[in-house]
Parts: sequence; structure tokens; C-alpha cells
Amino acid sequence: MKTSVIKQLVWATDFSKESRYCLPFIKYFSENLHTKNHALYVMPRFSQWIYETAFFSDDDLLKTVKNTRQKALTSINQFRKRSGIEYDAQVIEGIASEEIIRFAHKNKIDLVLAGRRGISEIEDILIGSTTSRLIRNTNVPIMIVPKARRTVTMKKILCPIDFSEFSLRELVYALDFAGQFNAKLYVVHVSEFFNYQVPVFQRAKLIDKINDRIMGIAEEHHYRLEGIIYEEGEPGKKIIELAGKKKMDLIIMSTHQRKGIEKFFLGSITEKVLMYSETPVIILPPGSQ
Repeated sequence: MKTSVIKQLVWATDFSKESRYCLPFIKYFSENLHTKNHALYVMPRFSQWIYETAFFSDDDLLKTVKNTRQKALTSINQFRKRSGIEYDAQVIEGIASEEIIRFAHKNKIDLVLAGRRGISEIEDILIGSTTSRLIRNTNVPIMIVPKARRTVTMKKILCPIDFSEFSLRELVYALDFAGQFNAKLYVVHVSEFFNYQVPVFQRAKLIDKINDRIMGIAEEHHYRLEGIIYEEGEPGKKIIELAGKKKMDLIIMSTHQRKGIEKFFLGSITEKVLMYSETPVIILPPGSQ
């Protein structure tokens, strides 16, 4: 399982306003964990420029690409000066999701930070944003920061679990992550009991069994859980509501690997939380565990 200790992180930026909301978190991690920071901008491949600049000569085209790269690098360095964050800046060409993943693997990145773009739900389903493709294809944890001004802290963390193999590994990651910041970790399990007509006495036994398992995992990691929360209803909606109501600073949850045509359709609990939550979310792909 990939450790939750964050030693190196990368800010994947496209210079959008959304991506800039990641900067306070990078600063927070840097100050508290003394991380090695990177900033990465991926500009379109050389071939993609040809269609937009076909009237240029080859020399002019190369000059245009070079100037664009330099402007991007200058912009990243300006953000560094304004934010007071130390990071290595790089500008490379390619397909954004692929290059970010390649960079993360090559540099042994522990966490990728990206902003959540304000595209429509149907666009995300049919096309897939860079963030969506990252989540589907990487094995590096990704932190998605919604567009909002907030005080950055890591005092209260929410970890939704469903007791699948991935979910229990996610709990271990969350326990270790919370320990680094001395944060309070709340575990939530949302049941759709109304679909199964579970008798009350069986429900109580099930909850006791779940409690014992969660507490056992926490004790193995020398961590005292702040609380175990049980909710009934639609999981994605309940997780979002709970995070807002209890003013959580972060949600940590996993996603299950999809294959074939399923990779092109969103709608899982994790993806719903990612799309609509106003609380930052760390996504743990199956390969990260």
C-alpha cells in the first residue's frame, strides 16, 4: 500500500482560477510536512499547434511554441513569488493527464493537487476532464480542491467506508494521514437499508460487528478514532451533507477501478462526491493501495 506520508507533491496547473485554489494547500503541506514541491503545466503537443498556426513557416512555428513555453514558465514563477511557496517549475508538451501521470511516477510524487473545473455534468460524463482521466488512470493519490475561499487546516477529516477491500485500505491511509496532522478522524458508513428491509435486531448486530472491525483497525495503527457515524440514504448525498454540516476540512475516499466502456461513465459514489462536494477530497485510486 502506498504510504500516506507526503514527501513530494505536484501542483498540476492550467492557469485557471480553479487551479489556483490549490496553492494555499501546497503552502500548508509545505509548512507542516516540509514537502518537496513541484509545479507542472502541460501545453499542447507540437502537432496540435499546426492546425492553429498553419500559415506560419516552420521557424515561426517553433518560435511560437518556444515563446508560449517561456510565458507559461514565467507565469508559474510569478505564482511562486506571490504565494511564497518554494517549488520546482516545469512546462512540458503532451496530453495533460498522461504527462501528469508520467511526471508523478518519474518523480515519486506522493500527492497530486488539481483544481475542479466548472464543466457541466454531461460534459464530464461524455468527454471526461483532465481530472477525471487522472483519477481513472493513475495510481497516485489525487487531491481535488473545489473553487472556494477557505481557511486551510487539517483538523477534521472524514473517511467514508463501505467495507470493500479498497475501502478498508482507504481507512488505513486516512488513519496515517490524520496522524501526521494530529487531526480528528471521523469514519462514516452510509447504508441503504431501506432497499433491503433489514430487521432492527439484525441491523444492531451488523453495526456492532462493523464497530468492532473499524476500532480494531484503528488500534492496530495506534490511533483513537474521534467517532463512527452511521447514516441511511443515498451515500454520495449523505457524505456531502455530513462534510458540510460538521465542517470537515477534508474527505478521504477510494475509487474502484473501471474497465472497458464503464471507464467512460461516471456516477459512482466517489465521483458524485468529487463533482459536488465543497470540501476538498483526496481520491485513492486502487493502484495507490
